[in-house]
Amino acid sequence: MPTHKHNCLIPLNEQLPADPRRKSKLIDLDEAGRIIATKKIFSIAGSHSADAAMSLIRAAIRAGAKGMTLIPPITTSLAADLPIAAGMLKKLYLSYVGFEVFGMAPAFRKAAETQSLEIIEADEPFILLGTQAAAGGKPFNAVQYIYDGTDHKRLNPELKQVVDPFTGRTVWAIPPLRADVFIMHAQACDEYGNAQCWGGTGQERDKAKAADMVIVQADEIVGSEVIQKDPGHTTVPGLWVDYVVHAPYGAHPTFSSNSYAVDEAHLKTYIDLVRAGKAQEYIDKYVLEPKDHYEYLERIGGLRRLTQLRSSIAVRS
Repeated sequence: MPTHKHNCLIPLNEQLPADPRRKSKLIDLDEAGRIIATKKIFSIAGSHSADAAMSLIRAAIRAGAKGMTLIPPITTSLAADLPIAAGMLKKLYLSYVGFEVFGMAPAFRKAAETQSLEIIEADEPFILLGTQAAAGGKPFNAVQYIYDGTDHKRLNPELKQVVDPFTGRTVWAIPPLRADVFIMHAQACDEYGNAQCWGGTGQERDKAKAADMVIVQADEIVGSEVIQKDPGHTTVPGLWVDYVVHAPYGAHPTFSSNSYAVDEAHLKTYIDLVRAGKAQEYIDKYVLEPKDHYEYLERIGGLRRLTQLRSSIAVRS
């Protein structure tokens, strides 16, 4: 990973913008996709089939993103598998990629079997502590014992052994996992980037601080007064955010916490097509052919299907 001067080391007056007036950070989805496609390393949040920044991922694929490295959350599904199927990735830090009750992630499994993707055998501590090292401007994070009885030391070339200067014991060093861009899904965000997640796993803040750029997609763009009424839900402050994209139902087909449910039928469609060797058929229909995000929503069932997914959350709660 490259060496970066962390914000905590820069005097506050040097971080302040020349113009103190706040400016809108809203951009359209296609522009965000083009920005992501220029980067080499990107990170995502969410978990399993929840709160994934799917609209931004689809936009990046449309923009021709290739040869990228993905730093995932500790668990993920389509948010990693679709970029693999689309040929967007060259490297993946692996903790868990799968579809829970629907089984293994088909594009990931094929890439692993054919060795067409560089896979770093990570785990939850590696992802979390590596991200925290980058977020805190640390050269590494150290842990004891946990890799001694595993194959990680053989399978993960980025794990290093160092001597603890206080005890003289040998410990494992986890490198900082810094990204060029972090993309995240939020339920609500104002135009200045103050993003609220109504669920999430708590990884969002570290991921944001561990990236050179942050792009937020939000189901709803709200006024700043709405954010100020409930500041406890402001997961990532606007100071850390570079761009905001309005993407209603942008997490689809994953679920958006306390907003709409996972679209299991659509996930099954994706899995069946990829397992049958028809990944490009899915990518053409749901990623490349729709002229914009709203046409994508029409293709997945339109207002009727979206209402069903939102109603499912209301029934469960």
